[in-house]
Amino acid sequence: MDSKGRLRNRAFHRMGSVAAIAGVAAALVQTAIDPGIPDDPREAIRQAADSRLLASSRLLDMAAFLLLLVAVAVVTQTFSRDQARGWARTGLALYTVSAGAGAIATMVVGALPDVARAWADAPTGLKAGYVATFDALNNVSGGIFAVSWAGLAVFGLLYAGAMLLEGTFPRWLAWVSVGSAVSTITALALGLGLRLDIAFVFLVLGLWLSYAVIVTFGVRLWRTSRVPAPPAGRQESALLGSNTAGNGA
Repeated sequence: MDSKGRLRNRAFHRMGSVAAIAGVAAALVQTAIDPGIPDDPREAIRQAADSRLLASSRLLDMAAFLLLLVAVAVVTQTFSRDQARGWARTGLALYTVSAGAGAIATMVVGALPDVARAWADAPTGLKAGYVATFDALNNVSGGIFAVSWAGLAVFGLLYAGAMLLEGTFPRWLAWVSVGSAVSTITALALGLGLRLDIAFVFLVLGLWLSYAVIVTFGVRLWRTSRVPAPPAGRQESALLGSNTAGNGA
């Protein structure tokens, strides 16, 4: 909304709404079809060589990162208060880091089927080298994903502050964003620091809560895009009235 309460660009808001819903949908479908990679490198490379879904799931993952980034960028433009806008823009910067790191990690994982197919066609004496390369790339992608999740957690905290300062967002949504951040940070601490399997549960919870926040943003953007703009004559009358009142004062 602008300083006079009028909608700046309906198409812009609708684009953000569609990007939010489509991004979350792509992320959920990717999760459903992702074949996963076992911890054992030899078993992992064998499954990757036979899998046809790994590359497709990564394409969906890439699309999800880009769509969600567009959605957050559009929502950031809707903040009107100076303090809230500063927090939101900083949150957008962290979300950009998160999406960029996630996209890079996705590209690395997308290259694993090529390594696996090369392993399947290689002579027996060279297979061990391909297994080591496959395992190294998988570990690198995991580290980059950790950077992405850390950026997502900080984004959740910053955006929660922005929503509370703005005052037009429901307070429960800000606390859901905080919950997403805390859950993701807990997952990183338990997974990277303590190597506990329960970290996966906290990570999934953090991601699902962040998706809930994004979907709510999408619904909000669609609703604001449907707000009718005041007629031009009414806008001019209001402007004349405000000027007359100001001159009379």
